[in-house]
Amino acid sequence: MFTYDNALEIATEAHKNQKNRSGGLYVDYLKAVVRDLQEAQEPEDVLIVAILQDIMGESTHYTAEKLNELGVPQNILEIISLLTHRKDQAFIDSYSCDLMASAMPAEEATYEAREKEYLLYIDKLKKNNIAKKVKTTATRVLLSEDFLPKNQRREKKNKYRIQKYEAALKKLEE
Repeated sequence: MFTYDNALEIATEAHKNQKNRSGGLYVDYLKAVVRDLQEAQEPEDVLIVAILQDIMGESTHYTAEKLNELGVPQNILEIISLLTHRKDQAFIDSYSCDLMASAMPAEEATYEAREKEYLLYIDKLKKNNIAKKVKTTATRVLLSEDFLPKNQRREKKNKYRIQKYEAALKKLEE
């Protein structure tokens, strides 16, 4: 039987040497999400998804096939795949170009296009109850001062990131 401890071991190996935006170990961010879900008394399958939510990203090179070989159940793999955000760069480029054509500055147009594309991703994943719980909790953790300190909130890129996460949280809580 695949357990949370198995998932934690895989996540720790996959994300070793990766840092989160506040400079800490990336796996500590994932553990913070799990901690909040544990406090909400979520079942083990939700905790497994939470610790593995970013494992199929570009930085880890883990695939569904590799995770299957490591014993991750198919139902968990499907949810992790749903949570894996693969940017639709063609959409972002097209949308930002349209915004710039209407006289919006390039930087603002790019950030707005990224936010809109991210919200489309949120629409897709919120149809799955576990994915929705994990992403909602993960977004709250990302907005916390532990992961986005007050002294960094005024930086332009972080202002846009906060705006994107707040919009996503609002959409997740609809």
